[in-house]
Amino acid sequence: MKTFKCNCKENLILFFESSHCLACGRTVGLDDDFDQVEPYELDQKTGLFFKAAEPKVHYKKCDNNARYNVCNSMVNLSTFVPDPNSEEILCFSCQFNETVPDLTIEKHIPLWKKMETAKRRALYTLKALSVPLKTTKQDPENGLSFDFITDRDVNDHFTTPLKGQAPVFTGHNCGHITINLAEADDVARSQTKMAMGERYRTLLGHFRHELGHYYFDQLIFNFPKKHALCKEYFGDDQLDYQEALDTHYKNGAPANWHQHFISEYATMHPYEDWAETWAHYMHIIDTLETAKNFSFTGSTSGSEADKEDPEKLNLPQDSFYFYAQTSITDILDKWMEFSIILNSLNRSMGLPDAYPFVLTQSVRTKLSFIHHAIHNRINLLPPLTNNKAS
Repeated sequence: MKTFKCNCKENLILFFESSHCLACGRTVGLDDDFDQVEPYELDQKTGLFFKAAEPKVHYKKCDNNARYNVCNSMVNLSTFVPDPNSEEILCFSCQFNETVPDLTIEKHIPLWKKMETAKRRALYTLKALSVPLKTTKQDPENGLSFDFITDRDVNDHFTTPLKGQAPVFTGHNCGHITINLAEADDVARSQTKMAMGERYRTLLGHFRHELGHYYFDQLIFNFPKKHALCKEYFGDDQLDYQEALDTHYKNGAPANWHQHFISEYATMHPYEDWAETWAHYMHIIDTLETAKNFSFTGSTSGSEADKEDPEKLNLPQDSFYFYAQTSITDILDKWMEFSIILNSLNRSMGLPDAYPFVLTQSVRTKLSFIHHAIHNRINLLPPLTNNKAS
């Protein structure tokens, strides 16, 4: 994630989620290009916004920003293409929504805001990577969409089932991702985490995991040669999924799971191994990008051959980890060192480790496959030796 700053005299740092500058009070927002959080001036006569450097280009707040404050995005009216079936003015991110929570229930709105915040961050990373990223309106066959719904009562932290509501399961189906609103409730999510014996469960993690399933279809499944190679790394995904699911919840993960998998859930089926590994890759590059932009990445232990110079490669300094030219070996070496710093900082605050995972050689090999698949450079993968999926 880049570092953003207001252009006021205090030059205050703006977060990706910021909606106003704490120093000058101006409206700030995420622009339609989805790569910059910056201040906007308000034209009192028209009610429209503009950037000081481009006074003739008009913006409006995304409707979900203006009406519900669940979004901080701005819409460039000169490039906005209206939906002929809707009068809504929605930003890049909100156009991916197919179903939002029942907004007649007031307590749903702050939880929906958490959902949107996590979704925007997940989409930001994907857009920076230049992987396919279109709505179902743009691409009915291969587009991406989201449902944010629930089957339980928000008033008791999603314990009581709602009458007449079918069960809602977080998951992916042919480009359509459903996330239960309960995942945005800290109490409900913590209870599920404890019940399932998980070390890590976050809303952003859910988005990245389910998006991993979507990108398996987009980058791997429909390409026979890539799919065949993927099976060498993650195992045969033609194994019966329901049978694997039943076996996992009956017997749990193998005793030696940590030697070959990033998490216990990844052991359930090759599809889940891919999705879990994909999510961790996204966590790693986004966090390293943030650390780099704050000039806080720690030392580097990678070989000299792996220590690429972004200036030498003519790459943007603030996007180094999102480029194919960046060595995956260097990325993972930096991450292992930085995660120690990250965990130590958390422990200093009396918090659990931010990243309680170990990257074994088998896991690093799978992360390498993800890296090369994203950048369409699978043909450059080194030979796979003694690292076949278990």
